[in-house]
Amino acid sequence: MGFLKWLDGFLSEELRRAPLEELGRGRVLAGAAITLVLVNFLTTGVILVAGLPWSYIVGGSSTMVGYMGTLWLLRRAPSTRPPALLLSGLMTSGVILTALYENDTYLSAHAVGTMVMVLTVYLLGPRQGLIILVPMVLFVGVGHPLWRQNFGSEPPSLSKGYEWVMHALAALSILAGWAVGWLYSTAHDATHAALERDIKARKEAEAKLGELHRTLLDVSRQAGMAEIATGVLHNVGNTLNSLNVSAGVVTDRLRSPRLSKLVQATRLLREHAADPAAFLTTDSRGMMLPEYLGAVSEELVAEREALLAEMNVLGECVEHIKAIVSMQQQHARPGGIMERVQVPQLIDDALRLHARSLDQQGIEVRCEYAEVPPILVDRHKLLQILLNLLSNARHSLMEKRTPDKHLTIRVGFSAGGARLCLEVADNGVGIAPENLARLFTQGFTTKKSGHGFGLHISALAAEEMRGRLSATSTGPEQGATFTIELPLDGAQTHQ
Repeated sequence: MGFLKWLDGFLSEELRRAPLEELGRGRVLAGAAITLVLVNFLTTGVILVAGLPWSYIVGGSSTMVGYMGTLWLLRRAPSTRPPALLLSGLMTSGVILTALYENDTYLSAHAVGTMVMVLTVYLLGPRQGLIILVPMVLFVGVGHPLWRQNFGSEPPSLSKGYEWVMHALAALSILAGWAVGWLYSTAHDATHAALERDIKARKEAEAKLGELHRTLLDVSRQAGMAEIATGVLHNVGNTLNSLNVSAGVVTDRLRSPRLSKLVQATRLLREHAADPAAFLTTDSRGMMLPEYLGAVSEELVAEREALLAEMNVLGECVEHIKAIVSMQQQHARPGGIMERVQVPQLIDDALRLHARSLDQQGIEVRCEYAEVPPILVDRHKLLQILLNLLSNARHSLMEKRTPDKHLTIRVGFSAGGARLCLEVADNGVGIAPENLARLFTQGFTTKKSGHGFGLHISALAAEEMRGRLSATSTGPEQGATFTIELPLDGAQTHQ
């Protein structure tokens, strides 16, 4: 890594920020130029020590200056093209001029031409590299042998035929090397293009996925808001039904004719206020009045007790509605209000809210409670589930055209004894086998006027309390049993 950073110091700022492929070419170009500068410097030193002609020193120094110019250009150019053209041109011209000056076949056919070919194809690409290599191929394959045979100062050391073969092979080798480089470059470009397409497609897919994720978050948020609103409406609606029944009972009893008869009795007393004793002892109407007033008083006392009971039910309904609204307002929090609850007592509260409608339908309620400890639970969520189950059971029994209608509520433990089980069983119309799997799906209902929200919301509420709501039925007209399983300890996880 330190060496690469050192090479990057010879590159321009644009090249250091360029894609990896262009950055790699810049590093190779810098490394090649530095190597050639060092080689030319050492070669010049050897020439001085060996006492060779000054022409060698001039040629080597000039070439070294050219390679240093490549480094200078590389430090300022925004791309590798200009310094690559300079380096390739210097190397090609160096081979040609040296071969002409020395009049030596081996110099033009030397392996250094391979280095020129490799660097040229890599740095400039097959097409621009070919522009640099064509003059060299023509010189090696045709130009130099003709020059030596016609203008050479010394006789050729090889036969003409052998010399032509050697030059031709060298030229063909350069062309073959270029062809291999071209094939590699083409395959690399194709792979690179395919990779870019793949990356582009992946980025587009990621962008679409991100957009879909954001859309799903929005939909989920809206669905959550709709679910909260639906839960409020559904559960408040169930409670309002009981409230409406109780309000109707209170209204009917307040319209009782007993009060008007009591007014008539008091009017009679006022009419005979002058001699009330005679009226009460001699008049047949007066003689019946004390007994009548006593009977009416007893009935009014009983009526008052009944009205107070109904008003208590009304108060409980209002309190439950307030609790539902408050609970839904707290719905965004990690959990609701957890408290120790006596489950049988909570069931009795739910039954009281449905008592009037159950009595009107002639539904017999049976309660089978085992001795269970209080559990840590959200009271109003559990009450919400119970009210939904009782309402569904009542509708199921109403649809069954038989006089024997009973609803059984059991409280006990699971088979392992680690969880509390609450069962709501009825002998109503039952559930078809094909509907059992869809029973808790949002929007699924078999009622003509149903919305399919109650059981779905109840199942979610049970899960939020780390419990489970399930249903069983042997088939139509065979009744159904709904079971709520809850952890005995509120800290336990859902099994």
